[in-house]
Amino acid sequence: MRILVALSRFPWPTDKGDKLRAFEQIKGLSVNHEIHLVCLNESEVSEEQLQNVSPFCASVQVIQLPKMNIFLNLIRGIFNFLPMQVNYFRSRKMKSAIQQTCTEKSIDIIYVQLVRLGLNLPKTKVPMFLDYMDCLSNGMANRIPFSNIFEKPLMGMEAMRLRRYEKNIEHLFKGTSVISGADASALPGELEQRVKIIPNGVGPHFFTWEKKPGQAEFDIIFTGNMGYRPNILAASQLIDFILPQLNLKGLNPKICIAGANPPLELKDKRKKRIIVTGWVNDLRDYIGNSRLYVAPMVSGSGLQNKLLEAMA
Repeated sequence: MRILVALSRFPWPTDKGDKLRAFEQIKGLSVNHEIHLVCLNESEVSEEQLQNVSPFCASVQVIQLPKMNIFLNLIRGIFNFLPMQVNYFRSRKMKSAIQQTCTEKSIDIIYVQLVRLGLNLPKTKVPMFLDYMDCLSNGMANRIPFSNIFEKPLMGMEAMRLRRYEKNIEHLFKGTSVISGADASALPGELEQRVKIIPNGVGPHFFTWEKKPGQAEFDIIFTGNMGYRPNILAASQLIDFILPQLNLKGLNPKICIAGANPPLELKDKRKKRIIVTGWVNDLRDYIGNSRLYVAPMVSGSGLQNKLLEAMA
């Protein structure tokens, strides 16, 4: 089949859950199918990024999402009652690119990741498949208790809008999928009965790296995209609440927080026995150099890839 894959972000580097899932799905589908990638990206995609994805695609189109467009989209979103992230990723250029690719490449099916691309889909006779991935409305609702007084009403509004949109958009698609049974059951209405569960996994390549010999450098490690709010909350929970209890028991463990884009609030917590790495080339070197993996997650949705990697 000729499959058009529509994404809200270029799937490399795989520093976010949606990008990792999309990249591995593209790679897997490319073995037996012809893949045409149409995606948005807020920054220019480098030649190195393209080289990691293009071997699995017959064509790649990256549509820039200018900051001014994002701003105008969000202003529009105040009045149209659609989820803010659906407005955020709105792109007429992407809609045109999908339509044109379907015609020129005789596309058999359009594979769409996340409901946030709902406004970018053209009216077409080509069957479409949606990967909800997570129940985004449930994930947003879970973040409300951990938000400040100004964020709470915005989070509540977005959760409500997402829940309505997740239900209303389903009729556009021939099939839908989600990452876990928990997310399927959290979807609104009768969606749980119709959605397919396509879980994430850990590929065989994950086991092929050489573990360094010797004693572990870190006692405790937590990994992930540290620009993601639930991960920031989890890392702070570990450092601010769990670590002092361990120190009171005389354990004084050395902790590693490994992952891209740590904010200042995490960087400021660095001490002699608290390491905040930022981006690392291979997390396995850090996981394999630690005695205990923890994930004190207090919010979020979907299946955390970090848990699969730690168990592997």
